[in-house]
Amino acid sequence: MRFSTLQFRLSALVFAFGIFIITISVTRQYFRDVSTKRSQMRLNAYSEGSRLSGLAQHFLRRHLPQSADLVIGYTSVDPNLLHAVICDGNDIVRHAAEQQWRGLHLSQTPVAAAASMLEKIRKKMEGRIEEIEEGRRMIAAYPFWDVDGGMTKGTVILEYDLGSAMEAAREQVFYDSVAEACALFGGCLLLWSILHITVTDRVSHIIEQAQKIGWDQDDEDTIKGSDELTKVSQSFMEAVKRLRATEQRFRHIAASMRDVFWVAPARKGEAIYVNPSYERLWGRSSARLAHQRWEWLHGVIKEDRRKVLNTLRRLRHQAGEVDLEIRIEYSETVRWMNCRCFSIRKPNEPYGDLQVMGVMIDITERKRLERQLIEIAEQERRRIGQDLHDDVCQRLAAAHLKTGVLQSILTRASLPQAKLAGDLEHELAEATDIARRFAKGLAPVAVGSEALPQALNELAAFLARAFGLRCTASCDPVEGLIAPETAAQIYRIAQELSTNAAKHSHGTWIEISLAQMEDSLHLEISHDGISFEPRSEPKSPGMGLYLVQQRVDALEATLIFRPLPQAHGTLAICEIPLQENIPS
Repeated sequence: MRFSTLQFRLSALVFAFGIFIITISVTRQYFRDVSTKRSQMRLNAYSEGSRLSGLAQHFLRRHLPQSADLVIGYTSVDPNLLHAVICDGNDIVRHAAEQQWRGLHLSQTPVAAAASMLEKIRKKMEGRIEEIEEGRRMIAAYPFWDVDGGMTKGTVILEYDLGSAMEAAREQVFYDSVAEACALFGGCLLLWSILHITVTDRVSHIIEQAQKIGWDQDDEDTIKGSDELTKVSQSFMEAVKRLRATEQRFRHIAASMRDVFWVAPARKGEAIYVNPSYERLWGRSSARLAHQRWEWLHGVIKEDRRKVLNTLRRLRHQAGEVDLEIRIEYSETVRWMNCRCFSIRKPNEPYGDLQVMGVMIDITERKRLERQLIEIAEQERRRIGQDLHDDVCQRLAAAHLKTGVLQSILTRASLPQAKLAGDLEHELAEATDIARRFAKGLAPVAVGSEALPQALNELAAFLARAFGLRCTASCDPVEGLIAPETAAQIYRIAQELSTNAAKHSHGTWIEISLAQMEDSLHLEISHDGISFEPRSEPKSPGMGLYLVQQRVDALEATLIFRPLPQAHGTLAICEIPLQENIPS
């Protein structure tokens, strides 16, 4: 049997399409049956729960336990009802279909899963129906006033088995699908016979013609004749010529691009396509990608590989676009690359992994200019802060002292202007304090890395005063390990992350930590507020995190956010490599 013939493919396509239609039909019927059964059971649970809650309140008020047991027994006749219990306000089972449950706490019974519902229904005094265990069980809980228990809120709990509805629907679907599949198989056999008599040989010739088509192959002759298959063959060859012209234009465009253009096919066995710029910017041979599909990953520095793999994995399963900045090793140097990746799905492959492609641009020079710009901006901030401290603050302090002397003189002379001089002295004192805080904010570590621990402690104290929360800071000695510019960048990163946490997390404490590892510094900012996890969109709506990422990139560091394992909150970890930031 030749499985590649049109005869087989058309028959298989009709059969597959029929199976698909049958599957959709029986699946829809299955879900309709299950939905109808569930609706009936939900309505029955509502009716029985409402009825039992009213009867339970009446029987317990009248001290009629036998009547309550009788009602529970009648309710248990329902074949879909697994368990039925009546609990008092302390979750103690008063009545149940199973006698051994009486007197037990609800958590000791098979209906313990209903405990999570009790608080809500007792608060609103409204019944509630929920499905558990992925829709295999349904629990209905209805409250009532337990007058005998001191006006506490008792509960009637009913547990139903939804599996019977699904089993009955499956049996019916099986019988219907077998009958329809047999009819479909007979029709496909008839189609097979017709195709074998009419078009098998001519279609085989067209298939052989298509198999010989290639980028550097000569055109094949079309089949002779004047029927539809001849027109198909001729149209096919014309389409091949047009596709070759399109592919030639694409190859010329890709070869002339200065940036790296790459395509990763969805099938794992196919090689990755890269244009000639890959070898120039990446420093690796493109021929090796034909045998080692992931050979390019060795050029990415270790710290960025996980980020690259996570991005590719996400694009493989979900169409979208992502802007990614990574670092690669090239001739003992580090290059920054901006990679705009996107994934598409082929029209003839509606399922499975997606094809991922992208364009990589060398942004090393841009990163160098950004770092230089950040350093210049930081130097200018420190200069302004130093000028404020050395000039403006001193002048304000001198004016403050002189105003105090003036107030003393006016007071001794019993002149009415003494009060005005006192007000002026107070305002000058406030202006001096504000100017000093501005100066400190602009130049917190202006004297070098030795001032970084003190600056972080002052930052923690400021956050504690300004936001009324507990904020602590711990810092290992970093004197001589990093340059003053690096210390300033670390402070700015800690300042932005901790301030954002104080403003937006609504937590009660913040911890700032700077620790020295073997070849790096670890800056950690943690809090117990609302968890924060930045997405991977191309552009973030917040400016603060964008500026933090710029400073992190300038230090060639990495920044990750993790949820705290034992509490609510977030842990931000910034790892700064020492070899890239040692003082010159």
